[in-house]
Amino acid sequence: MSRMERGATARLPVHLPGPDTEPEVLAFISTLDLSFRAQELGFATLQIADNVDLVAAAERRSWPERLLGLEPGGPAQPLAAARERAVAHLRPNSVWLHNSLRGAAGLGIAVALVQLTGVQHSFWVLLGTLSVLRSNALSTGQNAVRALGGTLVGSVIGAALLQLIGHHGTALWFLLPVAVLIAGIAPAAVSFAAGQAAFTITLAILFNIGQNPDWHIVLLRLQDIGLGCAVSVLVGLFFWPRGAAAAVDRALAEAYAGSARYLARAVAYGVRRCGGRPSTADAPLAEGLEAAAAARRLDDAFRSFLAERGAKPVPLADLTTLVTGIVGLRLAADAVLGLWQRADELHAGTDRAQARLVLLSAAGRVSGWYRDLALSLTGHTAVRAPLPRNPAAEADLVESVREDLRDDEGRASDTAVRIIWTVDHLNAARRLQPGLAAAAAPGDGAA
Repeated sequence: MSRMERGATARLPVHLPGPDTEPEVLAFISTLDLSFRAQELGFATLQIADNVDLVAAAERRSWPERLLGLEPGGPAQPLAAARERAVAHLRPNSVWLHNSLRGAAGLGIAVALVQLTGVQHSFWVLLGTLSVLRSNALSTGQNAVRALGGTLVGSVIGAALLQLIGHHGTALWFLLPVAVLIAGIAPAAVSFAAGQAAFTITLAILFNIGQNPDWHIVLLRLQDIGLGCAVSVLVGLFFWPRGAAAAVDRALAEAYAGSARYLARAVAYGVRRCGGRPSTADAPLAEGLEAAAAARRLDDAFRSFLAERGAKPVPLADLTTLVTGIVGLRLAADAVLGLWQRADELHAGTDRAQARLVLLSAAGRVSGWYRDLALSLTGHTAVRAPLPRNPAAEADLVESVREDLRDDEGRASDTAVRIIWTVDHLNAARRLQPGLAAAAAPGDGAA
């Protein structure tokens, strides 16, 4: 791809357009379209190759590294990755943080309740709390009903089984492995309620081995599970009861705002690289990490939203379009950043002030539209119309790099072509806008 980028400058048309000939300007820019598509495809191929290389490195790990879950790349990388992911979720709108705090509050209340009531087999209260607690109040309530129903059915079957066995306690040893097998299979093969019933039967058998069978143990189980379910429902009602459905729009807005900022900073980095005094300023890696963190929070919210029960206020097709738009915007920013990071030629002495203004203006228009989209998603307001193509700006761009496009030997500089390709990447981000605007339009399933 690097050789293609260097060689693309030799394939320019003989006739350069004038500043007022719009058809010729568009025709001239289209001559660079083939090399831009090759550059775009090469960048996508590099992304795929990096993923394949990561998978291959993961397959070469030793079994202790796989057991510990170490990522390929050295012993320090897992700690850095864990720290990066933890920091990314320390935000008020993080669904991951909401679920963690909800679970911690539920366990804390359950422990306090156990201490106050002094119930027997109090660990069942904690187990019941964790078993039914979900990311929203509706799913938690439904699971609580299923858990209580399954426990009640299991209690009746367990009590009847103990009455039939009577004093023949040896039979419980033969029933225990069968009960454990059914309890392990039932949740996945049948339902959550069936799993709770099978687990209750297993406990009734287990706690009566070695002593006279007493069916009253199932009453204690039912009481403790009821307390645990009550705690979960209470926590679900008071801690973010709407779950991920209330956080998806904010996560989308944060992801679009972060990705738009990353794209604008990537273009600004290229502008500094192509000035009269080329700058070696640091690349906007921090902005890239922030955009990636916002995308991870969105991914977590989206997965939780899909897993939650209840009516979906947002059509899945529209929401998926908005989520994948984040990927396209970040890829455009990554491509612009990589394009200028690979530039090994920094021409000093050429001002390119007009070209730099055109780049900054185009980046401001595109990133500004995505920032407005983010505001529309959180405010549920009308979405701004997609940006049209701007031939006048393209003509200004060609005119601004005219001196760079052709030297005495009929060749163009790498910098001039990279400038035009940067605008092409911005146009690629602009072409995403009509689909995103339709998906986010209020009244048509906007988030």
